[in-house]
Amino acid sequence: MDASGAILHQTDMDNAVETASHGVGDTLKLARLRADLSLHDVASATKINSEYLEAIESMDRAALPPRAYALGFVRCYANHLGLQADEMVSDFKTQFYDGLSPLGDLSPRPAPAWVDFRLPRGTGIVLVVVCALSLATWYGLRAPSQSMAAVPAVPEALEGWAKSQDLNSVPNLPGSHISLDDS
Repeated sequence: MDASGAILHQTDMDNAVETASHGVGDTLKLARLRADLSLHDVASATKINSEYLEAIESMDRAALPPRAYALGFVRCYANHLGLQADEMVSDFKTQFYDGLSPLGDLSPRPAPAWVDFRLPRGTGIVLVVVCALSLATWYGLRAPSQSMAAVPAVPEALEGWAKSQDLNSVPNLPGSHISLDDS
């Protein structure tokens, strides 16, 4: 076995020991410090907010984004530092999200009161009947006054003609254009 293979094997063993003895956050922090990088340097290179990197290192659940983003950030952070990304993500899931639902720290909340609000049976029918009766009453009270205003009074000249037997001869009215002749 060559020297580079032995060194690589030894480095992998050291990483496994560090991950087992410390949390994923500590492992990432130690690797960053060994590479002589600041959080700002890693944030610039990975495009991950330095507050999220700090939250990953300190394992601060409240400061982390939702689970999917946090796992992606851990993967990117580990890749940037040359660590085994799949193992780091797996360990991070185990240490950080073990026992939680896949949606994170969501706890069941009681439903709002308006969700359980129900009207008594038959209320809809009663409302429809009341609305129909109200509309009919309103229309009935309104219709007579409108119908009287819509039909003008009969002129005096036509009043006598309307009561006579000879309805064929229409009297001439001033301003009238009524004619029964086709010519």
